[in-house]
Amino acid sequence: MNNKIFVIVVTFNGMQWIEDCLNSILNSAVSSNVIVIDNCSTDGTVEFIELKFKNVLLVQQNKNLGFGAANNIGLNIALEKGGEYFVLLNQDAYLKEDTIGLLIEQMQANPEYGILSPVHLNGKGNTMDLLFQTYVNVNNCKDFYSDLFLRNDLKNIYDVNFVNAAIWLLSKETLHNVGGFNPYFFHYAEDNDYTNRCQFKKLKVGIVPKSVALHDRDVSDRKLTLKTFVNFNDLKLLNPNNSWTVNRMLKSILSKSILSILSFNKRDFTYNFTYLWKTLKNYKLVKRIQQESIHNDYAFLNLSLVKK
Repeated sequence: MNNKIFVIVVTFNGMQWIEDCLNSILNSAVSSNVIVIDNCSTDGTVEFIELKFKNVLLVQQNKNLGFGAANNIGLNIALEKGGEYFVLLNQDAYLKEDTIGLLIEQMQANPEYGILSPVHLNGKGNTMDLLFQTYVNVNNCKDFYSDLFLRNDLKNIYDVNFVNAAIWLLSKETLHNVGGFNPYFFHYAEDNDYTNRCQFKKLKVGIVPKSVALHDRDVSDRKLTLKTFVNFNDLKLLNPNNSWTVNRMLKSILSKSILSILSFNKRDFTYNFTYLWKTLKNYKLVKRIQQESIHNDYAFLNLSLVKK
């Protein structure tokens, strides 16, 4: 087993996927250490892992911490154990035999990348994941579709503006410069925030086209909700690449709240007022997080566990 490679899986009621997910890691051509952080599952996920996957390090939580905070626990453990490469894998994602090896090969050869990800197929492996297709379109990923269509030799890596964290490879150097996930995001948008922080630290985000994995999910019915509205504003506020201060965001949302009242738009008022109240309540916390994400090595991780 390679003591420097860790695969971290966060689970929450993942019985329908977890056997295929963990088997795909264990069947990889590159051996790795597997850490599962369970967010208080109630569907038998924990008992199944304990029975069927005894070599997996299972760390149980007594409540649902969300995706980012749970991954931070796994990253802390992996760092303490001397990890140098960290694969973050969704419970509903499956690796191919060579996925990890191809990703690590490219990260070793191209240390300017903070995040590398494979091509994401759907759960059946017969088409690209629906949202992944948008990550590699012409506006976000130069030349990828063109090279595929013209059957040109594919590049080793294609730069992208964003790729979701269903299957990510991070290095210890990435963690040193960027840190862990921002705890302000419970679930959804934490990977967008992480990508923003990579770009702030001058680290690239890339797709390795020869590396492939499956993401077994259905995203066809996603709609704008209060949660996505709030996350979108949080991303703007906490993005270190722009000039949004807490006060500027509060003024902007207050103006929008007033306009929504004048226009009798109940939904917009609810969304804006909810976000206004959240930001006011967390004023000091947001300012502290803004500073930590910019200035701290291993931001949002437990520095006492890091072996330098």
